Amino acid sequence: MVLTTVQSGKDYIIHAVTGEGDTRLHLGSMGFVPGTKLSVVSRLGGNLIVSVKGSRVALDEKLAKCVMV
Repeated sequence: MVLTTVQSGKDYIIHAVTGEGDTRLHLGSMGFVPGTKLSVVSRLGGNLIVSVKGSRVALDEKLAKCVMV
């Protein structure tokens, strides 16, 4: 399931990170790696604020679609 389709406030586990090499590296450097727990804190338009590894990270819709939970 793509991150953009999940419910806010629930915990999910990252199963895969897709996209080209630079996109995967960028997401990985922010903590988006398979096996990590995350939750969507809020949504604004297509953008998400996500809690991952104790930090809150803002993702635009394009990046959020690269995270599979």
